[in-house]
Amino acid sequence: MDDFNDLVYFTSVVEHHGFSAAARATGVEKTRLSRRIAALESRLGARLLHRSTRRIALTEAGERFYAHCRAAVEGARSAYESVADLRREPAGTVRLTCPQVMAESYLAPILANYLTEYPKVDLMVEATDRVVDLFDGRFDLALRPSARIDEALDLVARPLADAHRILVTSPVYLKRRGQPTGPEKLSAHDVICRSEESTDGQTRWRLTGPKGQRMTLQLSPRVETNDMRLLQEVVCRGLGIGLLPEPVVATAIRAGTLMQILPQWTGTTHHIYLLYHSPRGMLPSVRSLIDYLIEHLPASLRAVSNTG
Repeated sequence: MDDFNDLVYFTSVVEHHGFSAAARATGVEKTRLSRRIAALESRLGARLLHRSTRRIALTEAGERFYAHCRAAVEGARSAYESVADLRREPAGTVRLTCPQVMAESYLAPILANYLTEYPKVDLMVEATDRVVDLFDGRFDLALRPSARIDEALDLVARPLADAHRILVTSPVYLKRRGQPTGPEKLSAHDVICRSEESTDGQTRWRLTGPKGQRMTLQLSPRVETNDMRLLQEVVCRGLGIGLLPEPVVATAIRAGTLMQILPQWTGTTHHIYLLYHSPRGMLPSVRSLIDYLIEHLPASLRAVSNTG
């Protein structure tokens, strides 16, 4: 498309009834306006304006062209103003994705205060245990538990808290199968694991002992799932032993539906990351939620772990 500025110049000259007034309104020199509109007429192959020393008038072609130009220029102005409104204060929709259990346990207690503090912001939260691509899914930010973040994601990764994974099972299971006396005995037990820990039907648990010693166990899972809530429920119902994040199972342990076993042995520590795009050009709405989560989410996680 030819230079859109020429449409703006032409519209301005018509709306201000002359080149001099349009020059004062736009800050563009009168001679430049005249040259640009002459060039526009040349490209169109039609005269748009009748000119005299004192006034201008639209030709028939100019009237038709002006009607379309005015709509285009007003649309462009509205487009700029719509973004300007978003940049003046936190407003609009922010899209966040995170695991289901994190949404229920950590986000739910703190989001009401955020929405009260920022009444012009709307939140769209997709709670899913699948890993969502922020670019393809058009998400502004994500909360993700992981041992490490792939730098190739081309995202800012802000660590907010750590989540230790511990071995847990139900009293019902222990009564039926007995307490394992060491991690090497876990191969004789039923284990419930996350799908990401398994390859070709075999689960690998990497455990760290009281003196920093490390052990990798290869186990055959009784149940394998990528749903953290289902995984916890299966363990609570006495179907096996799970290696689960401590904040996720803390409430069940206090309630007595789960028990920690082999407490001196823990799994890989997962960091809870806040992922978001480059801060350059970031809208205040997105920035406000990032700042809020950085300030409040670690405390929410500690509250889940410590509240009796």
